Amino acid sequence: MGKKRILILATTASMIEQFNIHNIKILQSLGAEVHVGTNFKNPGTITKDISKKLISKLNSMNVTYHQIDFMRGIGTHRANKKALQQVCNVIKENNITGIHAHSPLGGIIARRAGHKMNVKVIYTAHGLQFFKGGPLRDWFIFFPIEWFYAHWTDALITINQDDYSISNLLPVKRRYYIPGVGIDLQRISDIPETRRKELRENVRKKLNVKDSDFFIISVGELSKRKNHATVIKAIHKLNDPHIKYAIAGIGNEKNNLCNLIREYHLENRVKLLGYISNLDGLYYAADLNMFISKREGLGLGGLDGVAHGLYIIGNKRTGMKDYISSPENGLLVNSPIDIDEVANVIKKVKEKRLKCSSIEDIKGFDHSNVDKMMQQIYLKEFFGENV
Repeated sequence: MGKKRILILATTASMIEQFNIHNIKILQSLGAEVHVGTNFKNPGTITKDISKKLISKLNSMNVTYHQIDFMRGIGTHRANKKALQQVCNVIKENNITGIHAHSPLGGIIARRAGHKMNVKVIYTAHGLQFFKGGPLRDWFIFFPIEWFYAHWTDALITINQDDYSISNLLPVKRRYYIPGVGIDLQRISDIPETRRKELRENVRKKLNVKDSDFFIISVGELSKRKNHATVIKAIHKLNDPHIKYAIAGIGNEKNNLCNLIREYHLENRVKLLGYISNLDGLYYAADLNMFISKREGLGLGGLDGVAHGLYIIGNKRTGMKDYISSPENGLLVNSPIDIDEVANVIKKVKEKRLKCSSIEDIKGFDHSNVDKMMQQIYLKEFFGENV
């Protein structure tokens, strides 16, 4: 059996940095030569500086990287045609034997290229565009597209239970469920209690959050999908001077969020923190994690917060319900855009001082479990082993 050369493909470098370093290491441990194709120049939810560091990291890992000029969203016909040709060139010039694709557009272009070049494709859906309880419009638009490309999908990986159930409607060859992309529970659990208290005090002091304040955070891209605006509107509605709010992330909604903060005169209570690489301090400093994305595969920022013992409010119509399964670690809203509902649930958590009292439900999301499952998938799909 010849050497396996696997291309990990994603539209943005952030998907490589945040979700695929472990996958690269797993493939290398199996003897594969790993290539990465993504857009390093427009890297998504990480900064360009982090993207440059990612390139250095890939070099140090002996991973060959390729700039693919993907656009965000659905792209344009011209841009997508160019990206498809770039991917086909990478496959041809490097004798690629398999592709592991991420993100909707990356998944489509990967499957077009795989079909054209006769290369096996695994596609990980980080949240299908259509989902139970989701807008009918998304089902009418995106389901037929995914159904068509499912015929060119050797294996579909879903990261939440709802998507795995829906995947039965798609004519893919094989389907798998894994519990997210993995979190480092061991590292988090090893942080001493004294260090946690120190981080909490330091970050709250830095952000001018008093002991008597109720500090809410959100972690995620500044985008309409992440829905930070609804949280700001709910805080305005509550009109409680002891509620402080901070958002960690970058994105194209920054100006709109800044305007909303100014409109509601919340400059002293709501802050945009930009990109933060180490979130430990922010999680320990906070009293509540607001993660009410309109659509979310699993919500790594939400799961990571729970792992740090931070109480969470999430969206019932997303994969978050896989780990927010009881009021011991969080609550789920029925409508993430209902300002009254969001305001009421914030008030409830604040008044009752609800705390995350159990992380038992998230042990299966640890890297030790997820990596083992991914290794089995790779062995079967790329190495032809019956496992």
